[in-house]
Amino acid sequence: MKKYYSVYWRDNPEIASACYEGENQFDYELISRLEGKNEMPLDFNLRRIKEGKDGLTIDDNTVIVKDVWLDYQPNNLVWPIMSEKFKSIIEASLKGNEQIDWITCNLRNLGETRQYYILRFNKQMDVLDKKKTLFMDERKESVIKPVFSFSKIKDYNLFVCPSSYNFWKIPSSFYVNEDIKKKIQKEKLTGIEFEKAIITE
Repeated sequence: MKKYYSVYWRDNPEIASACYEGENQFDYELISRLEGKNEMPLDFNLRRIKEGKDGLTIDDNTVIVKDVWLDYQPNNLVWPIMSEKFKSIIEASLKGNEQIDWITCNLRNLGETRQYYILRFNKQMDVLDKKKTLFMDERKESVIKPVFSFSKIKDYNLFVCPSSYNFWKIPSSFYVNEDIKKKIQKEKLTGIEFEKAIITE
C-alpha cells in the first residue's frame, strides 16, 4: 500500500509571511469571489511574523530575512502558495483526475515582485474512511482527525480532505503520494514539511 503525506509549512520562529492586504473578509468569501478567475486581484506583501508573549505579531517593516522566497510560502490566508518549481512538480505528477487549477498571485518585497501560484481543487473528493475518521459532530461535516481509505485515494497522486463550506477548494492543507514527496526532497524545495497520513485498506 502506497504512503501519502500531508504538506505543511516548515516551522520557523521568525519567518517571512505573505500578507494579503485587501478588504477585511473571511477567506471563504474570497474563495467564492475567485470562482472562474485565475488571478488574485491584489498583491501579497512579505512581512516578518514573530512569536511573542501575546501570540503572533506582524512587523509592517520591509522584510530582510534569510531565504525570504520560499517554494512553499506561508501566508495570512493559510492557502497553498507555491513557487513555479513546486507547481511544476505537482503538474508533472498528476494522474489527470485530480481536477485542479491555479490562481496566479504576486508576492512583493524590497522592491522585488515574484509570481507564485495558489493551488485550487475543483471537485469535492470522497477519500475518507468515515468509520475511523474523527468528526466534530454527528453530521460528519467537520473533520478533526482524518483517516483515509486507500481504495478511495489510490487513483489520486494529490488530494484534499473534504470540509464544510468551500474550504476544500483552496485548502489549508493537502496530501501527496510518496513519489511527489521524493521529487520535492530531491529538488530541495524550501519551506516544506511532511506528515504521514493515516490510511486504511
